[in-house]
Amino acid sequence: MPSSRRWGPLLQGAPKSSVSRETAVPALNAPSADLIHRFIAIVGEAHAVTAGVDQEPYLKEWRDKYTGRTPVVLRPGTTEEVSSILKLANAHRIGIVPQSGNTGLVGGQIPSMCGTEILLSLTRL
Repeated sequence: MPSSRRWGPLLQGAPKSSVSRETAVPALNAPSADLIHRFIAIVGEAHAVTAGVDQEPYLKEWRDKYTGRTPVVLRPGTTEEVSSILKLANAHRIGIVPQSGNTGLVGGQIPSMCGTEILLSLTRL
């Protein structure tokens, strides 16, 4: 059954957005070196992975179907650190890619190849 048939009656009468798709979300920014250092300060240098070789396990999906790039992998140890990272990222429009077990099948846990998104590994939580 086509999705429009299945969901159409449920969506009738739902308010329509007054913001067009083209203007709804501003583009994300690439983090500057200074901003990357501010992110690292939140988790501490021991829990920030910047070396390419050390980042490899975080940037490849377990089936080798998806590969990405990132300026830094942050490994927070508390929910307060996660909150601080997200607040800073939001304030500067920086993309964050959360990663837990890196076991997803659609590549959502891997940052894009543009290399501007920060990978937020939740392995320490």
